[in-house]
Amino acid sequence: MSRYNGKRVFVNKNVDEIYESVVEWEKEFTKVPDQQDPIYTMVDIACNSDLVLMQKHMPEPLIDYLKRFDDHPQLNSTMATKYPGLLKLDVNHFNKPPRVRVSLMPQKYSNILEPKMQKIVSRIADVNRLKQLGWEVHLNYSPLIFYPGWKEEYDNLFSMVKNAAGENKCEVIALTNHVKQMIKAKPEARELMRRSYEIKNQSGVMRYPLEHKGRLLSEFKEIYSKYFSIKTIRYIF
Repeated sequence: MSRYNGKRVFVNKNVDEIYESVVEWEKEFTKVPDQQDPIYTMVDIACNSDLVLMQKHMPEPLIDYLKRFDDHPQLNSTMATKYPGLLKLDVNHFNKPPRVRVSLMPQKYSNILEPKMQKIVSRIADVNRLKQLGWEVHLNYSPLIFYPGWKEEYDNLFSMVKNAAGENKCEVIALTNHVKQMIKAKPEARELMRRSYEIKNQSGVMRYPLEHKGRLLSEFKEIYSKYFSIKTIRYIF
């Protein structure tokens, strides 16, 4: 990840070794139905990168990598992306649908925190297209931004999602920050990030103060429930 390594990007080429390590781990893991999945052990294959964007840098085609998990009787894959428009793979022939989580936030915040990335309205429009290609599509409201006017921004966002993509399972992750990121961020980004000032751990990770966060998450759920069943939120923190 460039945010940790300056201008460098590291590409893992030991795909077989990584996959086999997951297979070995799963042998000792007892799957119980949970918010991740009622049947399969879900493996986030892109927790440190956006594989949809990075497809051309992978040592093997993305669909071949996904098929490894599809062929396993208990494992399934999941990944988040901010570029769903680049995901063109038809997986209707898979044994089980791989999961993709489309990341969303109000466009006003996206313009500042993720400039030049795929527009939010375009990401929302891709949800039903990906379903037609055989994907299990979840939404990823991350990072969740608390800033003056945030309630109206998310109300508008949910209205857009409801009209264009309907109801979908989702996950909600409030903004975390880092002391070094604050130093590097542009002034308008620091303004959005500055309320997540509570130091979470010794590594310098910052979050919204816990004394406020619980209340804010409750307010988020109130707005969300105007449009969708609260049961569609797999987890929120």
